[in-house]
Amino acid sequence: MQKRNTAQKKAIFSELLSRCDHPSATRLYEDLKERYPNLSRATVYRVLNAAADEGEILRIHAGTEDHFDGRGGHCHIICTKCDHIYDAPFPENVLDDLAKVS
Repeated sequence: MQKRNTAQKKAIFSELLSRCDHPSATRLYEDLKERYPNLSRATVYRVLNAAADEGEILRIHAGTEDHFDGRGGHCHIICTKCDHIYDAPFPENVLDDLAKVS
């Protein structure tokens, strides 16, 4: 099945890729709905979950909601008290170990 590349999908990805805060689908929807009044919450959830299932973006389980990251190349540290997600570089030894495997 061919994937459609709609204006709404482009807007969702553009917004996600411009951010460093690992938003939930709800947060993205809230931030986009003024600029895209025809965008539905269901569309945002569907686009993000399909992209995460395909490995195009990362789904991060933190707190009661999934959060999403469109920028790769780093680890995530999640605070167990507030569920805030922090970016962190990969530890050097992990990258060395991965290089040995490939």
